[in-house]
Amino acid sequence: MRAILREHSGLGDAVRNISIHESLWLLGMTSLDSVAVMVALESAFDFEFPDDKLRHATFASVFSIMRCIKELTESGVR
Repeated sequence: MRAILREHSGLGDAVRNISIHESLWLLGMTSLDSVAVMVALESAFDFEFPDDKLRHATFASVFSIMRCIKELTESGVR
């Protein structure tokens, strides 16, 4: 997760030291960056985010992203 964020969020190495609850938006991630993160996560975890998960809150923090991925993978979303 952090490797994907480091490469695609626009935050670089800063993601190594942030709390899982810290706001990625307040740290400087942009909407365009979040799309890059989304595409990388879909590729890494072999699923697609459904439209109802394409929200600001889904990509707000490491925790919120991990929670969403867990929900989707447990429900069998592909």
